[in-house]
Amino acid sequence: MKKLLSAPSQLIVRQAQHLTGQAILAVNPPDAAWRDAVPVAGSWHLHAGWAKPWLQAQQSAHHFGATPPQGSFDSALLWLPKEKKLTDYLLAALASVLPKDAPVWLVGENRSGIKSIHKQISAPYGGVTKVANGHHSTLLATQLLTPTTAFQSSAYRVDSELSQPGLTPLKLASYPGVFAFPAIDAGSQMLLEHLPVFTQGAVLDFACGHGVLGAWLQRQSPDLDVSYLDVSAMALAACRDTLNENGLTGTLIAEDALVNTLPKYDIIVSHPPFHTGQATDYSIGQQFLRDAKTHLNRNGELWLVANRFLPWPELIEASFGHCHRIAQDNKFAVYHAKRRGN
Repeated sequence: MKKLLSAPSQLIVRQAQHLTGQAILAVNPPDAAWRDAVPVAGSWHLHAGWAKPWLQAQQSAHHFGATPPQGSFDSALLWLPKEKKLTDYLLAALASVLPKDAPVWLVGENRSGIKSIHKQISAPYGGVTKVANGHHSTLLATQLLTPTTAFQSSAYRVDSELSQPGLTPLKLASYPGVFAFPAIDAGSQMLLEHLPVFTQGAVLDFACGHGVLGAWLQRQSPDLDVSYLDVSAMALAACRDTLNENGLTGTLIAEDALVNTLPKYDIIVSHPPFHTGQATDYSIGQQFLRDAKTHLNRNGELWLVANRFLPWPELIEASFGHCHRIAQDNKFAVYHAKRRGN
């Protein structure tokens, strides 16, 4: 079983006797095989891929979304995210669903910053104590001193604007944990500078983040049918708000890959990720590039930007038979390919 578990989850299994709650809310666990070791009453996931084995249990207490589930929880176990602002967000949210004096455990790999998290945690939580370490991970404990009756995710939203030629500025909404929070990264900016104007067709913004690529295209050509796919509940919440702020509509898709149930598109745009949590993870981009062609209509186009060191051109050429490098600088490159034939 241990081979199926992340290092922090292995630590949880070994130290389960220290988790004294009777109805624990598990927050964003990357795996599920450990859950019989402790009394889990529900889960809250921000990662659509990690959520799947929990949601398949078809229990209402398992939840994917940017806000916490409602339920009878007496404690929480939080897998520490890499972003400090997201940790603040999650703790504030937990304070709205847990009772006074509820214990909250935090677990994470040592390289995640968990050793210094005590400097960050403040009201409504008490001090932080170390429970155990091992597997290059640490388990900490704190306690909810003062619950809050309501949680407003909008208090953590950051708004920005991006100049768009010939139009009013594009309004962008972002939340902690969203790629390039709180605005736009240099790679996506480069891609926007080289994207053509598409007048019609079905567009997929893969790994959409706060939706900047799809919203940019949709504002240029309102007849486009744009879908926005991301693995992150925080990203999809930001994308929804971005669309609302710009008077746009689109289809939001919570997935970690181009799954078979998705339709075909005329254009796919992306700045594919190569990290999952703390770890470098090329599998996301590799799978995306293997599958992209099959999700394009005939003469459909793939446009993406990526760090130059990534081996994406070779994968694009292996799938499409060609790969055009449209632009590059000392860090990023823009690539284009078209599905030819059937």
